[in-house]
Amino acid sequence: MSEIGFYRDENDDLYVQGIKISSLAEKYGTPLFIYDAGLMRQSYDIFMDAINKVKGNIHYAVKANDALSIISYFAKLGCGADIVSIGEFEKCVAAGMSPQKIIFSGVGKDNNEIELALKNNVLQFNIESEEELNDISKIASRLKLTANICLRVNPDIAPKTHKKISTGEKETKFGIDFQNVVSIYEKLHQLDYINPVGLGVHIGSQIFDFNFFYRAYFNLKKLADDLKLRGYKVPALDLGGGIGIHYSKNLKPDFSNYKKIVLDLFEKSDYQLSFEPGRSLIAEAGVLITKVIRNKKTKDKHFIIVDAAMNNLIRPTLYDAYHKIEPIKKTSKSEIIADIVGPICETGDFLALDRKINKVNSSDLLAIRTTGAYASVMKSNYNARKDAIEVMVYNEKDFRIKKSETIKDMIAKEEIIIFD
Repeated sequence: MSEIGFYRDENDDLYVQGIKISSLAEKYGTPLFIYDAGLMRQSYDIFMDAINKVKGNIHYAVKANDALSIISYFAKLGCGADIVSIGEFEKCVAAGMSPQKIIFSGVGKDNNEIELALKNNVLQFNIESEEELNDISKIASRLKLTANICLRVNPDIAPKTHKKISTGEKETKFGIDFQNVVSIYEKLHQLDYINPVGLGVHIGSQIFDFNFFYRAYFNLKKLADDLKLRGYKVPALDLGGGIGIHYSKNLKPDFSNYKKIVLDLFEKSDYQLSFEPGRSLIAEAGVLITKVIRNKKTKDKHFIIVDAAMNNLIRPTLYDAYHKIEPIKKTSKSEIIADIVGPICETGDFLALDRKINKVNSSDLLAIRTTGAYASVMKSNYNARKDAIEVMVYNEKDFRIKKSETIKDMIAKEEIIIFD
């Protein structure tokens, strides 16, 4: 059995599960996403070890990467799903996941989405407002179908993360203010076709200071305990996701600290817990392979122009995100400082700025690491650029899991109006 993960042999060639990365690029072309199922399994097992002494289930956050084969693989491992749109629901069902294992989250569920989810008996709705509760109640009453409702609480906690992925502060659109939860939870018990199943919290992504998790979970449990003392049923707590990934070093999160928090608070409780990891399950398992088009030198800068772009990986320009970038084969020991940029007609089309990297030549291949999450799923066709092909490596074999949309496919979506 070959080593899992992305590693180099004695000749400094990059491999995955015994397969040369350069051979996959030659077979499928570039840009190319490659996912290692072995790393996905490893991350799942580590997370499960952190929660195996409590009554807990993992619900994979589909928004991190919604490829059908990835959803299907996590479902095979035992995961449910956390979704934020009916499109993600349809993808989960197409991937073979039971609707009874799907949690429907998100602040903007449309009435048609709610109705379809109800008819398919999703596990629960994580709702974000009293107004949303009123809409679900009307639809459930009309259909005479019971909706399982979990209130997402906004704990007004600001974790030390990027502002655009922080969701636990009162200024954000997410969740119900702490002071309103009791009255709304009481209302759940008064409405027909509404079944209260508990409370939830999610304070954001890329969180490394686990004290923020402790504060959020402690306050949520205290609120749930108080509701139970008042005579209300609170069988479950949804603890969300958000564990940070070390993009610069490809290090795994410190799950031992997270495990201690979960056990301290919940090992002796009767709450059924839901966890919604996304990035921490899939990020490390993906790489984006790109080909060098050419080097460009100016008086002040060195640019490495590649065939991947912000339409394949928008995180660097959207979130100021760092991804480790390295040649597939280091043909030169000399290093330079360069901006690694794509061909899109935007100054913001960059993958790295002022990055130290080994010298590369035209047609050399680069690996952009830790791109399993929030990369291909955020793609676009800007500048009429087609998608990257996506491949999964499973049991030392490579499988294409997503075709590239051709320019002809893109044109076929449109219609030309005949003007007189």
